[in-house]
Formats: sequence, structure tokens, C-alpha cells
Amino acid sequence: MDTSQLEKLGLNSKEIKLYLKLLELGSSGAHSLSKRIDENRTTTYSLLNSMEKKGVISYFTKNNVKYYSPSDPKILIGRFMDEAKALKDLLPELLAINNQHGQKPKITFYEGVNGIKQICETLLEVPGSTRESFMGINEKTIHPEIKKYFEEDIINRRIELGIHYQGIVTGYIPMGERHQKDEAGQLRQLKFVDEKQFPIKIHIDIFPNNKVALYSYNVDDMIGVIIEHESFYITMKTAFKLAWAGVDCFQK
Repeated sequence: MDTSQLEKLGLNSKEIKLYLKLLELGSSGAHSLSKRIDENRTTTYSLLNSMEKKGVISYFTKNNVKYYSPSDPKILIGRFMDEAKALKDLLPELLAINNQHGQKPKITFYEGVNGIKQICETLLEVPGSTRESFMGINEKTIHPEIKKYFEEDIINRRIELGIHYQGIVTGYIPMGERHQKDEAGQLRQLKFVDEKQFPIKIHIDIFPNNKVALYSYNVDDMIGVIIEHESFYITMKTAFKLAWAGVDCFQK
């Protein structure tokens, strides 16, 4: 069991150890607990007080002795999930406040597999939105971990969040494995262009909150940048609209 995950509930390593011991015992007095977790009584009492304030344990009194019991894990995890959902629901308002000053530019650089994944996670921050993209993927050179991440994870979550994708594409196009393998099932509309005539060597995403992401997931070139700037965003959206209309002209 990876007990470090319990740190997300606001517990330190000693509190985690104590909580797990209480789960094992059901309930116990502080004196017995201090022996079982190999801590002195003063430290044990301090841990118990802290955990009680966090709602992780409760106590009852019997024969003038306090007995401590662990909170039900289902209730504990459920409360954490409710709090996380409430924070997620607040995200659009926080982002709106953060972007009130449209002329304040912000540029964030990323590199490596984790950096590319961070960019992709940012693309999911506005459920129900539409993302416009220039997408050039060479299936032979895409990093295998990123390919797997696209097909087994990020695209599936994009679809489940109702985020639509409109793309001008060359080469390989990944699909979310949990959804129907057509444009309707993948929530996307694509126009393919000839790679030799119109080479696209990186991925460009234009998405809400005045953001444009430019990144490469070539195995030898894992770099990217997100630019947050209203004028840059508007211009890139215009460029995409022009390109989208132009594809039809070249294909006639």
C-alpha cells in the first residue's frame, strides 16, 4: 500500500502511521497506542489532538479514559473528493479573475515528457469549450510514452469533459481508446493537408482564457511553451480561421 497518498488528506507520516494502526485496532487508548506505534505519550497525544481537529479521528470516554477511533475511510475520502470538486467548480471564476488584465503577457516554458503532459493537462481546464489546432504528428518519431498518454488517457478525458477539437492535420492522428473511433465519437472535426506542400512540424493549440500552446513531442525534441496574451490569442484564432477556410480552396 502506498501510504504516501494519504498525505493528500493533510496527514504527516506519523499521523498516517497512527491512523492505520487505529484502523487495525478499531479503537484504543492513548497509552496503548503510544506503545504500538513506538512513540512517547506526549507525542502521541499531540498527534491525536491534531488528527481530531482534522476530523480524521474521534473519541469516546469510558471509565474516565479516552478511547480514540478512526473516521470511516469511505467518509474521509468522500469528504476530500467533495472538497476537490468544489475547488474545481471554482476554477473558471479564479481563471477569470486572473485574466482580467488582458494585456499582461505570461509565457511558460516546458520540456521533457512531464512538461508535455503539463501542457496537455492545461488544455482541459475549460469543460465544454472548443480547441483549434494545427497538428503534425509523425507516428515514427512521436515519444512512445506521449503516444500512450494520448490514446489511453488525455483524449478520453477531453471527450468526457465535452471539449471539442477542430484541427488542421498532417500525418498520424491519435484516438481515445474508450470512445467510438469516428469524428462524432472523438468530438472532433478534422481537415487533412498534404504534408509535403504544407509541412506542420509541431502542435499548436488555441484554447480559452487567451492561451496558445506550441509544443513538440518528437522523441528527440520534447519542448513547449504556453503564451497567455489577448492580442496573440486573437491573432492566432484569426490565422486558424483563414487556414481552415483555405484548406477547402486547395482541395478543390
